[in-house]
Parts: sequence; structure tokens; C-alpha cells
Amino acid sequence: MKPHRRQPDKEKSPSNSPECLPANLEFEGDSQADGLPSRIARYSRAKERALAMRDYLVTIGETKAFEAAGLLQACGNYLHFRHYYTVDQVRLHAAHFCKQHLICPLCAIRRGSKTLERYLERFHVIQAARPDLKPYLTTFTVLDGPDFWERWRHLYACFQVLKDRRRNFLSGSRSAPWTEFAKVAGAVGSYEFKRGKNSALWHPHLHMVTLCASSPNQYALRSEWEAITGDSFIVDVRPFYEGQPPAQGFMEVMKYAVKFGSMSLPDNWEVAQFLKGARLLFSLGEFRGVEVPDKLTDEPLDELPYFDLFYRYISESGYNLVHS
Repeated sequence: MKPHRRQPDKEKSPSNSPECLPANLEFEGDSQADGLPSRIARYSRAKERALAMRDYLVTIGETKAFEAAGLLQACGNYLHFRHYYTVDQVRLHAAHFCKQHLICPLCAIRRGSKTLERYLERFHVIQAARPDLKPYLTTFTVLDGPDFWERWRHLYACFQVLKDRRRNFLSGSRSAPWTEFAKVAGAVGSYEFKRGKNSALWHPHLHMVTLCASSPNQYALRSEWEAITGDSFIVDVRPFYEGQPPAQGFMEVMKYAVKFGSMSLPDNWEVAQFLKGARLLFSLGEFRGVEVPDKLTDEPLDELPYFDLFYRYISESGYNLVHS
């Protein structure tokens, strides 16, 4: 089926104003003890959505849906934190997670937190070695369409072409033409999936933090992207604003990997079936090789004294402190 022939809703890069920190991600600053109440509230909302997905799945009548619902039921019922009071740090020490991050917002938050932490660490290493590289928020999109799988594969394939052009040019191949994307020394990004605001059709796009020694020409990238996709010239490139904390820019990109909970329950389940096993986070150049741990709990602060905090999820009231 051919996609609906209209230009997609204009997609801007993630907002890089200081007021726009995403509420569905967390980073190391959240480990301060005074941030625990907001963290617990965020986890409570995530668990509530997971249970709503559970309730929806049991109505489908499919074996895999029942199995997924059972895992959601058991996910995050108890959270065990440790408060390292001499440094005023709170770490998630233990919990049972279902690791269905495409349909479980709680697991998505924890996975996103781990990813953000590791890529920020790499960014600081890169900055120390290559202070000439400046970060940019970059977005590519394709035309809206009714078939999710076709649109997702189209976006994925087009981006592969752009990456191949960059790699071929940088390898010194005589036959490789110049590409504006060759200015990118490193990038990390994620895919976002939603329905177009005006079209209600599937509107996939990708967001990246790109590192460049010289500013990419947005208009050259638009022309190249339209030639590749055949249906979209929408490319947005903007530098981090002056004085912007790096964590903020990275959070704006990483949040899309945990944003499935903003979909309707049927859309969320449908998309999860298509994307199971897909690599939704990508990196290239200076960001290649970053390893994100599978463990979703926090790293302990060894040899520091602590006291334990145990929270239990209770329907209609969220996580409640049951023992300390």
C-alpha cells in the first residue's frame, strides 16, 4: 500500500530550551535524596500505565498477550532503595522487572536511565579529547502513511543509505561523492513513533545528538534527504543552546526510546509486535562501542553506610513506603 501523499507534519528537533526537560527519563542527579519523592511519583505513573496495558492485553485472547500481561502484573511490585546518608544518595538496590520496555514504562524508564548515563560518560570523554566537536540536535522524518511497518522500514532503510554515504566518503573511496552527513564525527539517536497530529497516520522519525567540528548545512542535508527518501525534505539541525547542560540535550533525544507509553494501548501493543528485537537506539563514529548494562537497578556505593527503604505498589495510591 502506498503512503498517503502529503508532506508530513513538520517535525522539529527536540526542544532545547531549559524549560523542556522530559519527565519520563532520569539521570544521576535524580539520585539525590531530596529527589526521591518525584522519582517515586514517576514510577507510580509508569506502573499505573503498565497495569492498564495488562488489563488491555487480557481482553485480546492471544497466548502471547496473556503471557505479556502476566509479566506486567509482577513487574515492580516492590522497590528496594538504599539511602547512602553520608553522601545523601539514594540508589535502587533491588526490584523485579519484566524487561518488556516496549510495553512497560517502568522498565523503559530504567533502561533509558542506564543508556543516558553511559552515553553521557562517553560524551565527556570525547569532549576532553576533541573540544572542537560541538553537539547538535538533529531530526530526520519521512512522509506519514497508514502502514506502520512499511513506514518504519522506509525510514530505517533511508537512514542506512545516508550512513553508508558517510562511511564511504570518509573511507577515502574515489567513487564516493561528498555528503553533508560526513561532517558528523559521532552521533547517538533513537527513533520516535507516533501518529501525525493532522493526518492521524503513522509518522516515524529519528532524533540524534550529532557531534560536528563545523556546523552542518541544514539545506544541503534537506536536499540530500529528499533525494534519498523520495517523499520528505524535513530535516532540522540546531546547536545546543549556549550554556545548556549536556544531560538536557541527551535526555531530549533518549526520551523517545521510552515514549511508547504516550500511545493508545492498541497502538502500543501493535507497534511492540513489529519492533520486538529491533535496534531502536543507534550510534556511529565517536559514540560507537558504548555498552549499556542489562541490569536495571543502580550501581551500589560500596563500603558506604546506608539504610534500606522498601516501597510497595498499591492500586490507586501508587508506591507506598512500607519499611525503612
